[in-house]
Amino acid sequence: MGGRCGDDLYQQLAVLSPRDPGRAEALRAQLSRVEGVLGRSGVVEWLRGGNLEYAWQTIHSVERAMVALRSSDELTGLLPAYRSAAAQVLPADDKVFTDLDPAAGAPSEALLRARVQALLLRYHSASDEFHESARRLRNRMLGLSVFALLAEVLVVLVQWRSHDVRLLEAPTDAGGVPAWRLLFFVLIAGALGAFLSALPSMITSRSGGLPYKLPFQQGLLKLAIGPLVAVVGIMLVIGGLVKTSVSSTAALLGLAIVFGAGQQAVTAFADRRAAELLGPAAKS
Repeated sequence: MGGRCGDDLYQQLAVLSPRDPGRAEALRAQLSRVEGVLGRSGVVEWLRGGNLEYAWQTIHSVERAMVALRSSDELTGLLPAYRSAAAQVLPADDKVFTDLDPAAGAPSEALLRARVQALLLRYHSASDEFHESARRLRNRMLGLSVFALLAEVLVVLVQWRSHDVRLLEAPTDAGGVPAWRLLFFVLIAGALGAFLSALPSMITSRSGGLPYKLPFQQGLLKLAIGPLVAVVGIMLVIGGLVKTSVSSTAALLGLAIVFGAGQQAVTAFADRRAAELLGPAAKS
């Protein structure tokens, strides 16, 4: 996405270059550094989002600087596009909009240029904050997913090594099945339940053009949390806190699927936050 914006700015700079060749060349050099930065991306940089955010900030800086190269008529023609883009992340009554209201009369060229730059600065600052919030949410969901998966592996390993404590009681038709193997199948059934319950939202969800793939992270979180919810739910059943009976392995796994589908109650916070973030982005 940043690459497409950069290519577009290169083309615009080629048109504007005759008006101020020195400034246009400086802006092209500034844009060229973005490509080199985006080419270096390790796991840490991917989590921190430093390179991506640097690229966006550089592109925004060049876009604001190009205002000085445009004529008054060009700025007036581009104003609806600027306002439309800014309206996605700024409130309608923001002062940068009212200052550019056509009903207020035509400002001088210098004042128009200053107001357009103020509009872009407010828009770019809000956009940068929006992308940072999306990155932080992605990292939180990823961290919770990794923690849940590690917890599931640890639970199976502990049950495998422990012969005294059984987290789950085997039904009568599975009396000879090792406890760790039964636990493993319960985790798989919980993941299946989580997948089935999350499938509709995963199909219809949109990323809103964000590079952080929030719908994918939401799905991963559900698949990671579902098995843990299934194990906890079955432990409550076996402990007598939930009144139901588990008389066969099929009933046990079916119950695990039901509890795994119940992960929606646990991951709803992430869904709400993602919906809040993607709401404005989906309008673009």
